[in-house]
Amino acid sequence: MRNTFTKFVLAAAITLLPALSYAQPPGGGRGGDPEKMMARQMTAMKEAVGLTEEQEKAIKPILAEQMKKQREMMEAGPSDDMREKMMAMRQEVNAKIKKVLKEDQIEKFDKFQSEMRGRRGPGGPGGPPPPPQN
Repeated sequence: MRNTFTKFVLAAAITLLPALSYAQPPGGGRGGDPEKMMARQMTAMKEAVGLTEEQEKAIKPILAEQMKKQREMMEAGPSDDMREKMMAMRQEVNAKIKKVLKEDQIEKFDKFQSEMRGRRGPGGPGGPPPPPQN
């Protein structure tokens, strides 16, 4: 009986392990496909801020460049100043986006950014770890 159970567990593990390797989104990590990520970000921003088609066309390359730089930083491996570099890049990108927006949209954009930070939780990605669960 014990031998049968061991064979069953081994067969189940062999069957399920390849399936688990496909569970992670393409490109690894949480983000998945960068194109889909940018499309989701643009859709959310368009709804929250009320972007025109012209504004959307102007913002897409800004976001694409940001994603490219982030990917390069991540591929280079962790560094002591990565968080600072990411924050500086985010501020630079936000400043570029605000130049495309109208005055009333800037307030909506700031609110949108604040809500996005709130969804990521304290510290956001790369921030301090959550407190230990007891």
